[in-house]
Amino acid sequence: MCTSTHRPPFTLMCALLLAAAVFTGAAESASSDIVELLERTGAVLEWDEFTRTGVIWSGQDSISFAPGEPIAVANFHELMRIEPIVYQRGRLHVPETTFAALADRLSGPTDLVRLRPVRAIVIDPGHGGRDPGTHRTVTIGGETVTYYEKDIVLEMAKHLKAELEKLLDGPEIHLTRDSDVYLPLKERTEFAHSLRSDPLDNVLFVSLHVNASPLPWTDARGVEIYYLPATQRRQVLEEEIAASLEPEVSAILNDLKEEEYTVESVLMGKAVLDAIARDMPETPIERGVRVANFFVVREARMPSILIETGFINNREDLALLATSEYRQRLAVVIAAGIAAYVRDFEQLR
Repeated sequence: MCTSTHRPPFTLMCALLLAAAVFTGAAESASSDIVELLERTGAVLEWDEFTRTGVIWSGQDSISFAPGEPIAVANFHELMRIEPIVYQRGRLHVPETTFAALADRLSGPTDLVRLRPVRAIVIDPGHGGRDPGTHRTVTIGGETVTYYEKDIVLEMAKHLKAELEKLLDGPEIHLTRDSDVYLPLKERTEFAHSLRSDPLDNVLFVSLHVNASPLPWTDARGVEIYYLPATQRRQVLEEEIAASLEPEVSAILNDLKEEEYTVESVLMGKAVLDAIARDMPETPIERGVRVANFFVVREARMPSILIETGFINNREDLALLATSEYRQRLAVVIAAGIAAYVRDFEQLR
């Protein structure tokens, strides 16, 4: 578990190597345990055992690496040639030359800075126009009313945009649509990518939807959040960056960048659920943060989540989602979670 005061722990994705006593095996004479590097610099290690990739965070820098690879990446864009870090029997050994280079890079002052400012946040109300999404027709006081997913999430998205503009000073906040129009899925993600003036600008993507089960009515209810799993690898480097690198280096950097997006998506989803649990205890969140291969998540080459705001064919959820008051409340709380995540992402020190 990571134990940084600046980056929240996430049990499945991250394990911080805290002490040599936890592991077995001996370091080679020409290398040092990575714990020594962390102790010297005050940095924190995020390690993904599944992909065997790591990110070392310090006050003003991050260093991404993969054991056995001669390339490390500073701040997710600057390549560093290194003698490869070695993974052996559960421990990471850092060669002397690499230790010196990383220690020098990670030991800078920790002034008040925004390390990774978020340029924009894109809010995507699902469906629209001729695509209504899921819907439910009910009779209220003798009157038949149909609730459409496209309308519920559009209203919620407008509230979310307004609230984020209040909470965050810096990122541009955009909607993929602000009226009842049909927008192809690819255009939604292409719009998000177009907001980058530089290929490495940080943009976040949040898609809003309403859930439904195959049954006419279901006991399933509550909010759940989806992200793209680490097993679904994508080409996430912009073409102009990938084309400028050697193929082997490009592949390494792409894997490290993809790992960053996966980790950050999970953290963003967790921040939203934490906010709902704190401020809206009547809204179930037990369905949690889950993996899925939705198009808008797969094609958004950036930290991205898809929020299912409730089940339209659950009577309790529908009674809530049908009211403008609840839609606004939920949007305000989602905004609080995203804002908390953004502040951590930017590493305010």
